[in-house]
Amino acid sequence: MPFTGERGTESTTPSPLELLGASRRRFLALASGSAGVLARSACAGGGGGDDAQQGGGSVAGEQKSADNPLGVDGTKPVDAVIFNGGYGDQYAQDAGTKYKELYPDADVKVSSTVNIQPDLQPRFAGGNPPDVFDNSGAQKLAIDGLVPQLAALDDLLAAPMLDAEGTVEENLLPGVKTPGMFGDKFLGMNYVYTVFALWHSAKEFEEKGWQVPQTWEELMALGETVKDEGRWLFSSGGQNASNYYQEMTLSTAAQLGGKEVLQKIDRLEEGAFDQDAIVKAYDAMGQAVKAGYFQPGGEGIKHTDAQTAWVQGKSVFYPSGSRIENEQADVTPEGYRMTAAPYPAVEGDGALPYGALHGTAAEQYFVPAKGQNPAGGAEFLRVMLSKEQAANFSKLTKAPSVIKDTVPEDGFGSSALASVTKLISAAGENTFTYNFVDWYGLGPETITNWTSFLKGDIDAATLRQREQAMIDKVRDDDSITKFEVSA
Repeated sequence: MPFTGERGTESTTPSPLELLGASRRRFLALASGSAGVLARSACAGGGGGDDAQQGGGSVAGEQKSADNPLGVDGTKPVDAVIFNGGYGDQYAQDAGTKYKELYPDADVKVSSTVNIQPDLQPRFAGGNPPDVFDNSGAQKLAIDGLVPQLAALDDLLAAPMLDAEGTVEENLLPGVKTPGMFGDKFLGMNYVYTVFALWHSAKEFEEKGWQVPQTWEELMALGETVKDEGRWLFSSGGQNASNYYQEMTLSTAAQLGGKEVLQKIDRLEEGAFDQDAIVKAYDAMGQAVKAGYFQPGGEGIKHTDAQTAWVQGKSVFYPSGSRIENEQADVTPEGYRMTAAPYPAVEGDGALPYGALHGTAAEQYFVPAKGQNPAGGAEFLRVMLSKEQAANFSKLTKAPSVIKDTVPEDGFGSSALASVTKLISAAGENTFTYNFVDWYGLGPETITNWTSFLKGDIDAATLRQREQAMIDKVRDDDSITKFEVSA
């Protein structure tokens, strides 16, 4: 499902990596009794508020040692609740089995649900929350009321890896810690890493001798070749996925102008969409629209229909997150070899190198401060974050975890996962993300604007004006909580 907007809200079983977690820290409309509750984001500093609103307190038990860094009482039961969405729950069940191996006297309960809020809210109200849980899906718990009830996970970050050198934090991919920060407290441990990229069939490119475009000029030239074949360069689903092209365009702007380009938008600055890098990136996408490189009719179909048209050969490229292989598994032709590539550079040398990556952490786990066994809940996460269990997650789901160096070169037989792993490695610290759409609930308006643009009803300048008006409206509305932007 599309990453922009209310993550995990399109169905009760969202697709991988879109549960973001995306995590995540999003403005979500959640049912709380008979009324809707706006959930505050956990991203980029967690959104402020005084310390009384931000939870905290150590998760570790009293008997910490080198062999038991979190002070776990191995005789206490552990209660973990998992969101059973696009990733399933087998990875967590396997982590529970491993926990039982480490603590044979512990009763380990790993249960799963698609209804996190209805199932867990009564438990919090009754003073009996689980020891650790995955707050994801359409019915995740609202962050506003949740944060004060959470334990800090700094001891988890500082703990040594279960089966590798270094601490847990030292083994995380870049940027993973940020989504879990609420003010100055680290409360949420995200587990899945989402990469956004340009997807294509490696089989087709090899058979036709095509090179993946690294510049916009090369992309446009390939567009002409594809057009001569009676096909399209891109497919798009306007009902809920035209925003993939916003993501692609903003990513190319960040590559051209640097991370600060996106941070200015997140800060809701006046003139943010008039930055030179934004103008050039939007104009470049406008060239592709004017050239007729988009499959027509996208405004009336869902993202899955557009993706199906792509894998069936009606178009060549599709920009999306790294969950797409699982999402299209039932309709992708045999031997397609789905592969991710960096977005092409709009012009010359940018502030960031070609291959700079839009990556973000997803699937957020919390340890309630008033659980029966907070140290055990944190230890359960340390088990999940081991190299062994992180690799098991990727093998099961064909998605990268947040732990470095856990996917083999062949991606466990998945060309998509193998290519994503290469992109992560090549990007290094050159990663970025943005949050304004999800922080401020701008998904529906974004989709409307971008659908009109891709259809050709408005030009790039008008699109930028509309997007600037969106963030201006948020900035000027004092009733809306504003979120801090991490550098």
